[in-house]
Amino acid sequence: MVAEGNRVEEKLGNADDDGAPAGALTYRAAVTTALDWSKRQYAAAQSAANGSSIPTVRTAVESYVAKRKKRSAREGGNAEGRLTRHVLSDKEFAALPLAKLRASDIESWRGRLPISGLAELDEDEDEDSPKPIAPSTVNRLMNDLRAALNDAAERHRRELPAHLAAEIKVGTRAMSVTDDARKQLLTDEQIRSTITAAFEVDEDFGRLVLVAGVTGARHSQMRRLRVGDLQIDKLRMMMPGSSKGRLAKARPPVSIPITAETLDKLRPAVTGREAEEPLLERWAYRSVGPVKWEKDHRRPWGPAYEVDNWWVATVERAGVPADTIMYAFRHSSIVRGLKAGLPVRLVAALHDTSSEMIERHYSAFIVDATEELARRAALAI
Repeated sequence: MVAEGNRVEEKLGNADDDGAPAGALTYRAAVTTALDWSKRQYAAAQSAANGSSIPTVRTAVESYVAKRKKRSAREGGNAEGRLTRHVLSDKEFAALPLAKLRASDIESWRGRLPISGLAELDEDEDEDSPKPIAPSTVNRLMNDLRAALNDAAERHRRELPAHLAAEIKVGTRAMSVTDDARKQLLTDEQIRSTITAAFEVDEDFGRLVLVAGVTGARHSQMRRLRVGDLQIDKLRMMMPGSSKGRLAKARPPVSIPITAETLDKLRPAVTGREAEEPLLERWAYRSVGPVKWEKDHRRPWGPAYEVDNWWVATVERAGVPADTIMYAFRHSSIVRGLKAGLPVRLVAALHDTSSEMIERHYSAFIVDATEELARRAALAI
């Protein structure tokens, strides 16, 4: 292709002459492929004339990280750390133009990652060798990479091949993860004792743990609760939808029934307050001397890591296993609903997730629940 003084030449494939290898192009296929290639090359030439660089894996990642940082400095920083450490550090893969990216390139890059459980490290490796990463961590990394590549493919769609989206989808498929260590389940009695212990540690933290225990909501949902979301006369809480994904509209709130006892515990948080004020708050402190702090003002709960110190003290006081994580409330709430015989679709709706996710991760509990329901309908002889 020759345009505006620039000449570009590239071999697209073999002609289907006698004795041609498999995958050779017929005349019609060659014409279609050449026209598509020329359109993309012309679009790339125009972008270059306007000062835009050729999109590569590196530019896609850098652009994605910048967008993530605008939404959340902390989450963007975490994504930047993962992508820089495992993607941009692979110079061959990072320099690959998106126009030439194939699923096999992504799979080759993933094959070079030190994934735990897939290969043993040499005994004489030094301390500078990369540490193995778990398959679940690899999947989080693949989610970030997929989002970065899809974002770049959408922005540069005129100069990139149409099949790129399929290559990205195939190449970034999740790995099979069999480790269920983080799927901790608590009994109802353990949840009650944890809630009691949390109130003993700090009343504000106790209310946060209470909401997590009775609803199974994510931390990001609970921190966005407003006073008006607690509907006292109807004994329910309108839990904000999650902020996951790229939906243009926010997910609608989920109506979660609560007991009168739970309402009594939350009543001090709503008394005399406006409907738009945050429901769950905590004290912010200011320094008044060496290692001396005093309460300054009330503010909403921030990111999930803010609860770490209170949670450690709560776990120790409650007598539950020392490695218990707060997300165990969510797992336990889902399983409680399934064991109670609630339809999978209702359990999914109450926890702002999909039926597919429930079926994939909690299939054993679904079998137990449906078997018990079926047994009630069994013919008695």
